[in-house]
Amino acid sequence: MPNDQLIVKILKCQNDTEIGHITLNSPETLNSLTLNMVNEISDLLDQWEADPKIKMILISGAGEKAFCAGGDIRALYESMCSSEGPIFAETFFESEYRLDYKIHNFSKPIISILDGIVMGGGAGLMFASTYKIATERTRFAMPEIGVGLFPDVGFTSVIKDLPKGLGLYIMLTASQLNASDMRFCNLVDSCLSYTKMQDFLLDILELAWQDDVDENLALLDSILKRSSYLKEIENFPSGKVEGELEKIQSMTNEDNLIKIVDNIMSHAIEDEWFTRGKESLRKGSPTSAHLIWLQHLNSSNLSLKEVFNFELNLAIQITRIGDFKEGIRALIIDKDNKPKWKYDSIKNVQQAWIDKHTDLAWEINPLEDL
Repeated sequence: MPNDQLIVKILKCQNDTEIGHITLNSPETLNSLTLNMVNEISDLLDQWEADPKIKMILISGAGEKAFCAGGDIRALYESMCSSEGPIFAETFFESEYRLDYKIHNFSKPIISILDGIVMGGGAGLMFASTYKIATERTRFAMPEIGVGLFPDVGFTSVIKDLPKGLGLYIMLTASQLNASDMRFCNLVDSCLSYTKMQDFLLDILELAWQDDVDENLALLDSILKRSSYLKEIENFPSGKVEGELEKIQSMTNEDNLIKIVDNIMSHAIEDEWFTRGKESLRKGSPTSAHLIWLQHLNSSNLSLKEVFNFELNLAIQITRIGDFKEGIRALIIDKDNKPKWKYDSIKNVQQAWIDKHTDLAWEINPLEDL
């Protein structure tokens, strides 16, 4: 069924080859993913994987503000308020994670052009993509602690690949990273000025794409290393992480969540980036902080399939018993910015409450068949 929240094009290239181009087309919601969008993208990928002419897929976002800022959070809230229980929420999370897993394992290169805000569901598309391109407008964050969720969409598998301590820090503080930060952390493969985007799209149409994935990635890389593109990157805003990594690691180099939180909150740094992070941690859900710690502890032990099973179980339990509903109410629905979390501080959260979030939500996890 056609979906006006997606723009779908087939781009004709040399040697009768083609590129499938999906544009997330809901700029008024910062291109946030609805369930219909998730399902249609999944169906398109199935079609294009079977089409020998399609050699590559591009995913981008409409407008100048966002690649994709997350999922359909209002629909999730309505589901959690339903007398029937959060049935839609459970369907949404399962479908979203299935799509992310499909992209991770896709047989053809999938390129994400990350122009603007990248959060939540958009980050899931980014993590899974074969090749990730940031622009000077890219702003990445995992701010789920602020709404009583946790950084999901496969982020548990990303933590181990980031500089030590950084994943935990940005999860607890919802800190934003720009393109330079992301390049330093290997979250993206290349950078491209948004002013050069049309030139880039024209350039890739001139190439004869091959059947070999690695050859196609090498062709893509060669385009982005052209001097006309590299010159623009010199003007990108500088990052924060590289220069402050030692401070971040000193704050997170503990084996105890409470000590780490105390380190972050007591660190005397007069800097807007650190101050915003401390404020996000102070206002965020204490339960979410403990679930983030659990993610951190499991980040090096789980396969990708196990990560999505683990995250789906947490997500479903959160929709049933957690702070997520209250966080959306306070920040998105009523906008009073005064969530009434179950616990008033991270120190007061009971282990039995966290254990309830890890109890099996079903007899068999719906993603067990991945």
